[in-house]
Amino acid sequence: MNKPPLPLPHSAPLPAEEVHAGRRLTEALVQVAAEHARERGVSESVVVAALSSALGCVAAAIARSNGFDLARYEEFVAAHFVRVFQAESVRPVFH
Repeated sequence: MNKPPLPLPHSAPLPAEEVHAGRRLTEALVQVAAEHARERGVSESVVVAALSSALGCVAAAIARSNGFDLARYEEFVAAHFVRVFQAESVRPVFH
């Protein structure tokens, strides 16, 4: 018998400590990607493609292993990506 898909994980606000842990993970991933790109001399396009691929792989694995509705989870991930992209796009650029 098939179980109904579980709700998406964002249905309730996250505790502050999880939000902070997520921010630290984001900062660490950005730092590692920048260092890797510098050391290997890869283009920014390669960095974006690699991080997008990693996000897709991880998100799909999480959705499948938790029984989430794949289409709804894809929408959730895409909408979050767009919100972050738009928020970061208006920040000043520091060189």
